[in-house]
Amino acid sequence: MLKRLLKNKWSVLSLIRAPLVFVAKYYKTFHQIRNLIAQLDFEKIDRTPILKTRAIKKLSDDPINYVDIGARGGLLEFLKPFESVLHTIFFEPDTEEYLKMQKLLANKQAQIFNTAVSDSNSIKTLYLTKKRGGSSLLHPSGHMIGLMAQDGNGIDRFAVEQTIEIKTQRLDDILKFSEIKIDILKIDTQGSEYEILGTLGEHRPFLICAECATTEIYKNQKSIFATGLLLENLGYFPLHLMDGHLLPKTASAWRNSTQLYGDVIFVPDNSENGIAIIKRDVEKWFAALCMHGYMDFALWQIDELKIPKPELVIQTEELLKNN
Repeated sequence: MLKRLLKNKWSVLSLIRAPLVFVAKYYKTFHQIRNLIAQLDFEKIDRTPILKTRAIKKLSDDPINYVDIGARGGLLEFLKPFESVLHTIFFEPDTEEYLKMQKLLANKQAQIFNTAVSDSNSIKTLYLTKKRGGSSLLHPSGHMIGLMAQDGNGIDRFAVEQTIEIKTQRLDDILKFSEIKIDILKIDTQGSEYEILGTLGEHRPFLICAECATTEIYKNQKSIFATGLLLENLGYFPLHLMDGHLLPKTASAWRNSTQLYGDVIFVPDNSENGIAIIKRDVEKWFAALCMHGYMDFALWQIDELKIPKPELVIQTEELLKNN
């Protein structure tokens, strides 16, 4: 039996997941173990069937426009198998990080802008924090930032070490809809996602991944509730709503289960506005959801809305049946 399990690594992961959940509830390294569980679940998803289809060549010739705002580190690891069908556009306002990305992506077909995206074409202050990942156009002094203290550490990593004046631009001014259409949009800008999404203009990405917060961490930061309403009016809903939190052993560990911030995946809903987004290019919409692990939802939505299936969908379903 053990040999059979070892042939399928996901079966092994399924076996160890339950004990990890149990330990995570009662042991002091709650966050580390919880993150390991989330990583195991995330890596278990097979996103690559579309790459085995004949129809994928169309997307190699006419790639998906992937826009990453706050692109520290470059393309996310799980998206690297799809580089051949992605036209990547990165925005990184921190000049030091921008130069690192230039070296990292020197041999890649990628556009990199040393530009801050915001709600206006103006000059704003960029607050560079002790831990650079916390840097933002908003000051790290929201009325609930104290919740960011964890695992015995305070919030000193949010201490502002330097401020620089930078030029900001609206997204719809940098990328004009008539010239390039945003197909996937990722935003990780430490609190300014609402302002950026307010400058979509005519752009309607097939998938939006935005780090959101449930309360004010940065000064004047809009919460997920405002961001969600903004996108709902455009035809989106949150398919993935942050990360799951395990319940702590006692109320004294309440901080561990506080749903404070995390990535939210917004996709077109079944409203008239949502359907219009999907029908702009069904194959690119389908591919965008597949590479983020939501093939099953995309197939359900196609059937639910009675959308004619393009070749990429037909061939992907054939592969699934044969396997």
